Amino acid sequence: MITTMICSSILFCLVDIEMHFDDVLKNVGEFGRYQKIRIFLICLVSMLCAFHAMNMVFVGASPKKSCHVPDYNLTENLTWKQFEELVTHDKVDEDHLLKKCHMYDGAATIQYMQQNNLSFTDMKRHIERGAKRIPVRKCTFWDFSEEVYGPTIVTEFLLVCDNAWLRSTSKTLYFAGRLVGAVVFGQLSDIVGRRPMFFIGLLLLLVAGCTAAFSPNMYVFVPAYILQGASQTGLFLVAFTMCSEYVGERHRVIATSLMQVFYSFGYMTLSAIAYLIYNWRFIEVAITVPVVFFAFYLCLLPESPRWQLSKNRIDEAKLTMQKMATTNRMDIADDVLDQLKTVSQEQNITTRKTFVDLLRPVQMLRLTINVWFNWLVNSMVYYGLTLGTGYLGGSPYINFMIAGVVELPAFCLCLVLLNRFGRKKPLTGMMLLSATTCIASGFVPKTENLVNLKIALAMISKFGITSSYKIVYLMTAEVFPTVVRNIGMGTSSMTARVGGMLAPQILDLRMYWSPLPSIIFGGLSCLAGILALLLPETKGKPLPQTIEDIVNPQEILNKSPKSIENDTINKVNREMLAEEDTNSPENKREAAIIAMENIIQTNAFGNESPLSTDEFIFVKNNRDQNQEAMDECVLKGDTQTAQPDPISDMNILKVVKHPNQNQSQSLKVTWIHSWYQW
Repeated sequence: MITTMICSSILFCLVDIEMHFDDVLKNVGEFGRYQKIRIFLICLVSMLCAFHAMNMVFVGASPKKSCHVPDYNLTENLTWKQFEELVTHDKVDEDHLLKKCHMYDGAATIQYMQQNNLSFTDMKRHIERGAKRIPVRKCTFWDFSEEVYGPTIVTEFLLVCDNAWLRSTSKTLYFAGRLVGAVVFGQLSDIVGRRPMFFIGLLLLLVAGCTAAFSPNMYVFVPAYILQGASQTGLFLVAFTMCSEYVGERHRVIATSLMQVFYSFGYMTLSAIAYLIYNWRFIEVAITVPVVFFAFYLCLLPESPRWQLSKNRIDEAKLTMQKMATTNRMDIADDVLDQLKTVSQEQNITTRKTFVDLLRPVQMLRLTINVWFNWLVNSMVYYGLTLGTGYLGGSPYINFMIAGVVELPAFCLCLVLLNRFGRKKPLTGMMLLSATTCIASGFVPKTENLVNLKIALAMISKFGITSSYKIVYLMTAEVFPTVVRNIGMGTSSMTARVGGMLAPQILDLRMYWSPLPSIIFGGLSCLAGILALLLPETKGKPLPQTIEDIVNPQEILNKSPKSIENDTINKVNREMLAEEDTNSPENKREAAIIAMENIIQTNAFGNESPLSTDEFIFVKNNRDQNQEAMDECVLKGDTQTAQPDPISDMNILKVVKHPNQNQSQSLKVTWIHSWYQW
């Protein structure tokens, strides 16, 4: 699920052409049969990405272990099982803190029993009190229990005791690979296209998965696992972007939400795969082989038409749109496709900002640090709880499946809370819920009568952090101004990857004190939830457009829709007054057209523009035709007929307006009419 949080860095790259392209997309079908088929195919890829994002929970699981005891000649009154229990006893003296990494010397133990004529019971009691006279040595081999887990990388590569750090480090490096994959795939998909990077991601995932499955040692496994993280994240990033760009704006939430739902299904399915297959190498093969199945997508997934327009590939975009119209059984006129050229030309107007703009002035710096900290904590706690399902007690397979199941109601609850209570209160509430239950679960012992309580508290914590992660993702897209929104989302995603890298290291602190990871996760979650109250509430408020809106938030947040309309009309009048010759009808006419174009391009009314693209082009084309007719009259000497008629465009616009349209559309006509009449 949380991999979806890095995808917005690409989505906002094409924000300048969204409004105009969506107008054209309506003519070919915004969410027709063509889009539904492609979205379903992409959702299957989402399940595959979930397999590779979470497989370390089972591939890197650490079964119960004990030191391997070599053969000894035992006395008649001591069985082999009793002897193993004595030499591998957990209670070593204070000079040997690493439990189950040392054992009592077998020969010295037998000799001590014989010299002191001790029975098994006496010797066991002596060891429990601390048998300092018996030498202790490091274990060189271990016996691993297969009661819960089968072979894992821990059992095959002996990642225990002195080598235990390799297990958590490999997980940290995996998240580092995800960070690199997000950056590289995000940049390259903007340069070479979504479709090529989609299939490159599949190919790299196939290579990485197969290499990891047949790794002879950690020196091969770790690089393969890093590549697996990079390719999985890059693939999901591009797939998420394609899914959102195939459909119209009204259906984007549905399309991307379906991807998240399928990701959760993949999360749950992985638990069943791991339970049935048991061996870590076969698990890797089972989740990698399906990549071959997606090769036939070459014939089904087209390039994103939005990306094609951003690169001025008009002919390719037309071909893609024609295929959409044919599959959706829509008739599309040639002049509609010709609008794509206008859309492509309009998409280069935005002012570019840099990373530094996130850090200045001080109001922007406080906002950025707060958002980054929330992303880091949400990612850290989310993956900490996910990777820690095996340490809760009970069946790790059932625990993992429940952790996936709770994501579905968490997502549904978010929709209700966001619409009713806004952003800040649900975010803080969910993080505090996750914090309290996480800390509480850390102090509940894994005894038989309390293990279910421990699991329940951990799952409630997972529910809370899943909800808060979804909320902070949406809130980030709303609190950053438009001019730095893309950069803000991208850098926030990077801090989330840092949080994921820290999660395995924090989990390893349980070897010193078992509740410590839960305290850290819960404490940071509580702090982040409180700091979230300092973020601006965005529900029902106009989104900030510039950094100045962050410095003086009341100027944008306290505006009513009516005041925004009045400001826009005043803006138009100012532009017209700036004309050199205000008495010229032709200048009045040109000023009105320029004002109309500026409003459409800057989207001054938020999601609602005064004119749709096709309405604007209709008026503009008519103006050009009138200008050609006037030029002909001038050549003939008919200067009276050559005078421009400011109202002609107005009359033509009324033709495309239905007389019974709603008030907002009527206002469009009134505004334009007032510009001309001025």
